[in-house]
Amino acid sequence: MSYNDWANSLWFSRRISFIRLNNSYLQDYLTMLRVELNVSVKTIEAYSSDIKRYLSFLVDTESVSSLNSVNQGHIRNYVKKLSDLHLAPASIARMVTSVRSYHQFLSKEKILNDNPSLLIDTPKLSKKLPVVLTTDEIENIMSVIPRDDALNFRDYAIIELLYSCGLRVSELCDLSVLQPMIEPMIDDDVELEYKDLDGLDVMKVNLAKKMHEKHPARIKYEQELIKMPGLVKVLGKGNKERLVPIGSKSRSIWNKFMVKFRGKLLKDKKIENLFISRNGNPLTRAMVNKIVNKWSLKSRVRKKISPHTFRHSFATHLIEGGADIRFVQHMLGHSDITTTQIYTHLDKTTLKNEYDHFHPRAQKSK
Repeated sequence: MSYNDWANSLWFSRRISFIRLNNSYLQDYLTMLRVELNVSVKTIEAYSSDIKRYLSFLVDTESVSSLNSVNQGHIRNYVKKLSDLHLAPASIARMVTSVRSYHQFLSKEKILNDNPSLLIDTPKLSKKLPVVLTTDEIENIMSVIPRDDALNFRDYAIIELLYSCGLRVSELCDLSVLQPMIEPMIDDDVELEYKDLDGLDVMKVNLAKKMHEKHPARIKYEQELIKMPGLVKVLGKGNKERLVPIGSKSRSIWNKFMVKFRGKLLKDKKIENLFISRNGNPLTRAMVNKIVNKWSLKSRVRKKISPHTFRHSFATHLIEGGADIRFVQHMLGHSDITTTQIYTHLDKTTLKNEYDHFHPRAQKSK
């Protein structure tokens, strides 16, 4: 065997040994994310891919044979390599976060003597305020969608729920007919004031809802009930459940889709997802993106619109309307309120723009 063959064989053997050992560590790390931190499946898959890429770089480019020999220089070289590949800043930031998290885990578990990633900074991302639609722009998009067949009405219902409930695309796709909307309720002891032939009268809810459907007290009960929001059970990030209010208009659209149109798309398949494709399969995130893009382009709205734009608009309109930020945080399913606070900045931006545009003292002299 020549020296080169021997060297290559030794390198290959060390590489296999390094990868096998770290695959074991990696599986422990991913289990920790899933069990202890309740991280979503998609996030775990992204972290796994990032760390495998990092480990390959260490052994192939930096000739590292042990994680204990990794230093800050190796990690900085990896970050530079990512930059040289012209990856998006957000992608690089996520990959660096994955590496730091993995080293933190190894250090905490006493697998590493030191954590070489402590002084490695995550690349700073420029903070851009999200695109927000006005209520007129949302109505403009909704108005171009015909409601004459199953596919069009499905699209109409999808955009309605994205805006009225502030759902993430993944949350919308995961809505299930097995966890139906929770209809609104009025406490039995509430007194309803209604008009009959003798003038004004009062009846408690527990009696009114038992009356004949044409009885004025029953009619009053139905009128009050329809004004109240129902609730939708949503499965958010990290499989965390939350209840989101759904207004009467959105409830009506949901029910109409369920009763009149969903069966036409189902094609005798047993699918639990509320929203399905033309072939009767669960709707994917990519499909929702295409639906939103299709109807946005057909409208007169000239903004860059994605499904998440409706979520941004939902939150911004709540803040502008005076909603408490803690309430908005819950509605959005944010674990950290600082994530929600961007919408307070948006509201200030709106105020500034309105002032600049309309107030005479703000207008530039001609």
